[in-house]
Amino acid sequence: MGTRVRLTRSGGLAGLSMMASVDLDDLPPASAKKVEAALAEVDFKRPRGQRTVPAPGPWPDAFQYDIEVDDGKKRSITVRDPVMSPEVQALLDVLVPLAEPE
Repeated sequence: MGTRVRLTRSGGLAGLSMMASVDLDDLPPASAKKVEAALAEVDFKRPRGQRTVPAPGPWPDAFQYDIEVDDGKKRSITVRDPVMSPEVQALLDVLVPLAEPE
């Protein structure tokens, strides 16, 4: 097994949780490369430019993204809209379209 990435997106207008769990070996090569490059840049302690709590102001319809990575070393982050980290956004660009209702 290679690198496994799991995304859980919750919140939003309908409050529906969506989940994607993929092994990078199962993704098309271009998508896997994009995810690998983004993972190499993500600071799992605190993504650059990303707040771990919502920005000031009401965000009742904002999404929360829980991202877990297991490549022999487990790590995870939680970010909320608005996503300001280009590395996290690159992960979301690949993973959100793969998500299905939990």
